[in-house]
Amino acid sequence: MRIRATGRHVFLLAWARDKRGTWHAHVAWLTREYVLWRGVDVWMRAADLEPVPGENYRQVPRRIEEPDF
Repeated sequence: MRIRATGRHVFLLAWARDKRGTWHAHVAWLTREYVLWRGVDVWMRAADLEPVPGENYRQVPRRIEEPDF
């Protein structure tokens, strides 16, 4: 997946739907701080992401219960 606003590629870990029916994505990426690499993982609205052509996202886990966003 890719974040629409920045173009940053991210790893899609899971989908989840909140109590209002809005889908969110659990994503992760690596960021470099000087000489160290740090992992970042966040939940964000699925609408803020776009698929990478040629990737298959059908097997990404989906959660319907209410996660804490």
